[in-house]
Amino acid sequence: MRLRSSEHTDKETQVLDRLAKKYGRYALVVGVSKRALDLRDHPDTRLEPNEGALIRRAIREIARGRVQVGAGKTDEDSE
Repeated sequence: MRLRSSEHTDKETQVLDRLAKKYGRYALVVGVSKRALDLRDHPDTRLEPNEGALIRRAIREIARGRVQVGAGKTDEDSE
């Protein structure tokens, strides 16, 4: 998984590659998307970051283990 921005570093690329191997690319994209939307809808700071900052923050939180990526509770689990 690669960032499209030319601002990314080798370290960021390594983190994304490691996370993609751990969770799978699709699950990582979905997890980052959901967390970025959550950060946008429920900001915990007075600053209004742009979309790129939200995505980077979501990736950092996932990499640090503060946010879990994976299957949530489904209808079948509740039966």
